Amino acid sequence: MALEGQPDVDYLTEQGTGWRCDPCNKTRRKSMRLEYAAEGLTLETIMNTLKEMREEQKTNTADFNRSYEMLYSKVEENTVTLRDAMGKIEDYLREIEQLKSENGIPEEKEEQVSELVKKVGKALDVNITDSMIDACHRIGKKTSERNQARGIVVKFVRRTDKEELMKKRREKKRDFSTRHLGLTMDIPVYLNESLSPARRRLLAQARQLRKERGYKYIWLRNGNILLRKEEKAPVVEIRTQADLNGL
Repeated sequence: MALEGQPDVDYLTEQGTGWRCDPCNKTRRKSMRLEYAAEGLTLETIMNTLKEMREEQKTNTADFNRSYEMLYSKVEENTVTLRDAMGKIEDYLREIEQLKSENGIPEEKEEQVSELVKKVGKALDVNITDSMIDACHRIGKKTSERNQARGIVVKFVRRTDKEELMKKRREKKRDFSTRHLGLTMDIPVYLNESLSPARRRLLAQARQLRKERGYKYIWLRNGNILLRKEEKAPVVEIRTQADLNGL
């Protein structure tokens, strides 16, 4: 049986011209595009491309490592700074607690502050009379918190009386407390010279420096801040911030 269009096929065959159906033509065109695209590729081109990719990866990895190291260093630096700050805060809190405990004589209603001062003198073998006291009173506002007595400020008529009381305090009872005043509780009682707010801040800084620099002694005398490195070392007087910076 003859196929329709067969003469056309025979003619193309005689002329040496190939013939393909439509699906075959589409497949052939795709194959030719791939062949043309591959004409410019060589093994050297592929290897160079891979080498460039490896170098780019190395660069990216190095950049990442540097960024990570910088970040880690920053975190370490911030951690050290935070640790130092926390240490200073703890020192300040201890300082505050110590200041709160100064003159820790329990406070009572209708008390006579001058009589409490006389009791302190008697416990230290110093006879304090009314004529020796220019003024004395509790400092600050009365607090509602229990077991937190306000400090007492005493102004003596003569400075020598104050110095004698402080001397006896240093010499006689290092563990001076309310039990020496005939009270049942045992709360430390501190006798310190009254300082201005600026001098008190300077004293707090001197105490901190004492810990950092290994000074063994710090004390007050007539409002002056004194430091000593060890038993027989010379006494250093702290008058200003510059004196601290010069240590």
